[in-house]
Amino acid sequence: MNGLGRRVRTGTTLAVVAAGLLWLHSLLPAGVLSLVVMTLLALLAIWELDHMGSFQGRDLGLVLYPAALASALVVGLGFLERFGPLWELAMVYLFAGVSAPPFGKLVGIVMCHETPVRREAFPLALWLLPPLFSIVLIDRGYGTAGLVVLIVLAKAGDNAAFFVGRSIGKRHPFPKISPGKTVAGCVASLVAGIVVGAVLLPMTLGERTPLQAALGGFLGAVINVAAQAGDLSESWVKRRAGVKDSSTLLGPSGGVLDVIDSLLLAAPVALLAWTWAYPAAGR
Repeated sequence: MNGLGRRVRTGTTLAVVAAGLLWLHSLLPAGVLSLVVMTLLALLAIWELDHMGSFQGRDLGLVLYPAALASALVVGLGFLERFGPLWELAMVYLFAGVSAPPFGKLVGIVMCHETPVRREAFPLALWLLPPLFSIVLIDRGYGTAGLVVLIVLAKAGDNAAFFVGRSIGKRHPFPKISPGKTVAGCVASLVAGIVVGAVLLPMTLGERTPLQAALGGFLGAVINVAAQAGDLSESWVKRRAGVKDSSTLLGPSGGVLDVIDSLLLAAPVALLAWTWAYPAAGR
């Protein structure tokens, strides 16, 4: 089986797993399964960072594992839930940013020498943890429909970029960060985001009117741009570490970070956009 066939097989397997989790999610109280899944994804992503190329030996995990568990606890307790999802998201960003430096300080004391952990853990914690746990906030506010639309928006753009870029892409706008990304792929991804947003958002979170379809297309474009930026940010992190894939956990699809990269900016942007555009749906 060639590389494309293995990639399709892995993607199909992940889609089946996601469908099974969404079915199980429908049987449980809102936010429970998503909190468990996002916590596990955060821990796996941190493991990848801790073993990624030149990042090895910098003890990132000693800082980020406790920060992830603490962030999960903050979201799980939901003590700001009555103030709305934006306050909760702000608290997760604040907590992730505030908790990482003290953990880095503790690592430095325990290891009895200076370590780059304190410098690198802070931006990595802000980059990884709040976006993942913002998905829990989307689950609480918008339920299964919100999760499905978010995943479809992110992955439709990914797939459009991959197949169109592979077929006709020639110009590479970010050769030093993501050599495989093409202008044609970026445009195809944006078009896919607009179409998916225009179709799915009025059917799920909004109303089935032409105006709502236009709004859905606009929000789909915004979320798609965020998804593409998230993909680029993960590519930049891998280039800093000197690796092509975040790990080999998922075979030809790379690692966990390679699969969730488009959500790292798309999820918080979607939460902000939907809270503005569909406040009633989130109650």
